[in-house]
Amino acid sequence: MLVTEAAPALKSETGCVSAQAGIKSILLHVHDDSHLEHRLQAALSIARACTAHLQLLHVVPIEAYTFVDAYGGMNLSAQLVEALEDQARTVQASVQERLRNEDVSWDYQSATSPLAAAVIGHASLADLVIVGREHSAPDFGLGGSYLINRLIAESRTPILIPGDQVPIAEFDWPAVIAWNGSVEAANAVRGAIGLLKLAPKVKVVRFVESKPAQFPNTQLLEYLSRHGIHADFDERQIIYSPAADIVAYARSKGCAYLVMGGYSHSRAGEFLFGGVTRDLLRECPVSIVTMH
Repeated sequence: MLVTEAAPALKSETGCVSAQAGIKSILLHVHDDSHLEHRLQAALSIARACTAHLQLLHVVPIEAYTFVDAYGGMNLSAQLVEALEDQARTVQASVQERLRNEDVSWDYQSATSPLAAAVIGHASLADLVIVGREHSAPDFGLGGSYLINRLIAESRTPILIPGDQVPIAEFDWPAVIAWNGSVEAANAVRGAIGLLKLAPKVKVVRFVESKPAQFPNTQLLEYLSRHGIHADFDERQIIYSPAADIVAYARSKGCAYLVMGGYSHSRAGEFLFGGVTRDLLRECPVSIVTMH
């Protein structure tokens, strides 16, 4: 089901329509958890700043109500289907009522589908995807980072994960790029360029590693400069761990969000040996913008 509502284009104080960077379509995954309002506020804030359209997608996942019987057959629970779809309608009514008072254009779609496939499919024509960590109930058989990991691996759209503590509601805070010279970090910067253009100040931090960078620091700074972003570069030594040190640096600079590459090596390697992406996706006080 699709519900659409438009809002007039936002104008600046001079009366000209805002033409901020390239974010014009934002996909928000709607999931009924304690952080839904937080994610919605982030989406609305970015939509206003960029005069972007907000797409809201609520998926009733097929994984939630299929089960395997003793003979290996797949079955559906009709009662559970009905309960989940009733819940979806309640959430939709609440969110739509909330949005009717907002000055952004939006549409709301609901679907019964495999969770990750639906979100990845809709993300293919979005400039930014906003998802939360509490995106699936444990009884769905999906781990806490299931959807985010699938998006990083299979989508080519930048992903915003709002922070656990620091909101991304305003853009008068600096942004921090966690740079390690990898292709993944370069992709994340390129995907986040629309947001970075809104930041009053951009900091690039690199924590020294033993492996050589695929892209030199100067090349990143030149790329940002061509987009009108004049960033400060900071190189640090690792004190505790890369993930902990990145978070500490971001918080010390009062940043609104952190831009970082997703999984610089295989997800299996991250799982077995640990990794910055895995640690920060599990929990992070500031918001993350990431891509693989």
